[in-house]
Amino acid sequence: MNSSLDNIIAKKTSHDVGVLIFQYLNDIEPLIQQSLTAAKLKDFYRLKGKYNKGRFVCPFHSGADNPTSLSLNDDKRNFHCNACGKSGTYLEFIMFMQNISGKNNYNDAKIFAANNFAGLNLGFNSIADFEQKLKDKILERYHKTNSLRYTDYYNIWLLPERYFSYTAESQGRQCQGEEQQIKPSLEVSPSNSTNKPGFILEALDLEMTIRHHKAQNIIDNGITDYDKAIQDAKNSKLINDFTQNADKLNSVDKLSDFMSKKYNIDIDTALRYGLIYFDKASQKQLYYSDFFMLNDRVLFPVQDHETGIVVGYQCRQTDLNAPKQYKYLNVTDYQDNLTANKNGTAFRNFVPFKPGNFLFNLYELKNKCINALWITEGIADAIKLSCMGYDAVSPGQANLTDFHIYLIDKYFGKDVVINLFFDNDDHKVGQSKSIAAAYRLWQFGFRNIRIISTFKELGKDITDCSVKLHDDNMLRLLISLWEKQAYSFTPASNEDLNTLLKTGLYTENEIMCIDPRDINQMTNFAEAIVKHIDLKDMTYQQLAVLKKLCCFREEEIKILFNLSTKDYHDMQDTDETETAIKENSNINAGNAQEERNVEENLINISKAQLFHLKKRFDLDLIKKIDNECSRKQIAAIVGNIIKNKDFDVWDYIPKNESYHSSTGIAPITAVLDDGNFTPVYDDVSIPF
Repeated sequence: MNSSLDNIIAKKTSHDVGVLIFQYLNDIEPLIQQSLTAAKLKDFYRLKGKYNKGRFVCPFHSGADNPTSLSLNDDKRNFHCNACGKSGTYLEFIMFMQNISGKNNYNDAKIFAANNFAGLNLGFNSIADFEQKLKDKILERYHKTNSLRYTDYYNIWLLPERYFSYTAESQGRQCQGEEQQIKPSLEVSPSNSTNKPGFILEALDLEMTIRHHKAQNIIDNGITDYDKAIQDAKNSKLINDFTQNADKLNSVDKLSDFMSKKYNIDIDTALRYGLIYFDKASQKQLYYSDFFMLNDRVLFPVQDHETGIVVGYQCRQTDLNAPKQYKYLNVTDYQDNLTANKNGTAFRNFVPFKPGNFLFNLYELKNKCINALWITEGIADAIKLSCMGYDAVSPGQANLTDFHIYLIDKYFGKDVVINLFFDNDDHKVGQSKSIAAAYRLWQFGFRNIRIISTFKELGKDITDCSVKLHDDNMLRLLISLWEKQAYSFTPASNEDLNTLLKTGLYTENEIMCIDPRDINQMTNFAEAIVKHIDLKDMTYQQLAVLKKLCCFREEEIKILFNLSTKDYHDMQDTDETETAIKENSNINAGNAQEERNVEENLINISKAQLFHLKKRFDLDLIKKIDNECSRKQIAAIVGNIIKNKDFDVWDYIPKNESYHSSTGIAPITAVLDDGNFTPVYDDVSIPF
């Protein structure tokens, strides 16, 4: 079989099976569970016994004849045999009766129950049958068209139409390098040709989403991320060192000096929150005295919300001029084995701590009845707000995970006012991330969401402002003002989001970071751009410039293009727009040649990986990835892109240089400036 066709089949199957398992089957599970009753199981499997008592002869052990040994309980939806001890849920009963095994046994049991008990008639009998039927349809299409374009197979679909309408656009966005639009094909049904929006801001079930995440954790690693983090923390030699010997390991004078200068936080507050300044002089007291990665760092301990135990440290570098040092490290433990670097020198690495399952300061607030919860990007900002009397937590990064949102709902409910107080930085990373977090919160049912920012001239975050003011009373007045000026978040309409998405300039993740107040202006200008410019052959840099133009206000655009007000309003109807944008975007043939030269000199990045990297990053950043990342890290980055994950590439790149990928511009960064607050850990769980 043609290798390209094999790739299409594999890619399409992987995508559709993912939708089947993690979306469709979980959505219909309530119907399946309702359909599974003792009466139906008795009739289907012809169980002998006393139905009125829910007791039957066990079908599992040989020689069974006791009509009361097996019990079926509709309240708990489970079974148990007193004789052989076999027990489980009703779905597991079906698994045993049908001899369903293998890695998809639970989902295959759901499919069997849907067809035979819930009357849904799915059209396939198992995951394997689903894959085969999908493959047959692809081959049938191929024999008619001989097409090797992945987009020509999008609308082959075995699930209900609503899943197609939501995921077809998703497939298109994942393959921007191949095609921009979903092409019409030979088998489009009338129902699929309606003008439905390709983007739908769906309401999501938080409990179900977390259950999906946990299930995927177990499938991938045999344990949930949260349980693994607790397990690692309890076994951590490093955490034991610092909890048992904090007084000996902490350089209190240096801690006091750093926290005062950098954050305007006094030493008593720092010690109350368990902060530790670790310098090289304390190394000999560690379990592994050859571990040097924490030298000259302040350690912020993160506690488990359930038990209060320390699950990891966010370790902040105090000297940004130190060569080849990450600004932030999230650390759980030492690695027992030594690792060789590129120069062959052996060193002891660390076991990373992933903060996505924990919120700093939640343990202190979880039993408190609060009206407004402040969420800051940085941990130090949460400490500063807390010591001033505000109820504040921090994810320790410019992002809220679904599990973070789950914790907020669990302890404070959906009616709590959420004050998203991320950094107001020059590159708008914090503010765009707060918009993305607000969208996700909204999808999970939160309606009291406010986005708050500092006066940029005073500082990008609360601690910056505190250092400049050195007056907490004045700072409280400013916080009150910022709170009154807060943006009460309301999402853009599906129609507006879909209109912007269809311009081809933005991915779904990108439009979810756009302030809804700017959506109409950006849509109008994006439509004007794509009307006159073919985006298909554009480089990443050129697209980035066009996106930046879309963010400009009307006055900025008029100045940039030297337009009158009338010219501005007429610009989408004039061919001069194309010339103006091209001139100001530096689009020329030389860029293409430069791009080819760079690609030919890449060492660690394969052509297949480069294809995906170019969808997300400019050439300068790709060169940096090639030079400074291991092949395992590159595979992880590409895996994130393929899975359309929202991630920060700087989690994988040493941060000794000041550079941000969204602009390609290297800002001037002060020694103690936090910049984009995203700590480092390597996610090597993606098999690519």
